[in-house]
Amino acid sequence: MKKAPKKVLASLGALLLPLVLLFTASSPHSVTEAAWQRDEVVRGSLGTITIPPATLNGPCEYHPVFLGVGAYVRVFWKPPAGYPNLTDTVMDVHLVTAGSTVTTLQGYPGPSNTTGSPAGYTTDIPATLLGGLLGFNTQFNIDIFTSANGWRSTPVSVRANAGILAGIGGSCTNVA
Repeated sequence: MKKAPKKVLASLGALLLPLVLLFTASSPHSVTEAAWQRDEVVRGSLGTITIPPATLNGPCEYHPVFLGVGAYVRVFWKPPAGYPNLTDTVMDVHLVTAGSTVTTLQGYPGPSNTTGSPAGYTTDIPATLLGGLLGFNTQFNIDIFTSANGWRSTPVSVRANAGILAGIGGSCTNVA
């Protein structure tokens, strides 16, 4: 049996030494204990806010005016108790054709077209030229929300139909 030359053993040792050092250097040499303790106890609760909806207090009306030009929808409503300010009101107007929403005017400036008092408001929402003059059975959904601290109530809604042509056959229905 021949003995391995010293050079081969030295080379093999030179290759193994970094591996041995690598494994021994990566193992933990000491244990660290950490502890955290506080004598205070905190309790809390989580809840939700419920904002009451407005109320529709009369049937809405569709006014075609003259050949649909200047057509508008009139909505009769009142805010819930404790929310008499019009700044607590948000209106979204949705233009609907063929059963699907085409566009939504979120935050429609309804209070600027609103008259009355907290006992009962009237809001007039102008129909667009397409819906008012041409008709084509265009529908408008109008949602009225009560708003407070970034929260909204469930909406009360009306649906108006601009009629076939120039406001003929136009109508409005309270939905909720």
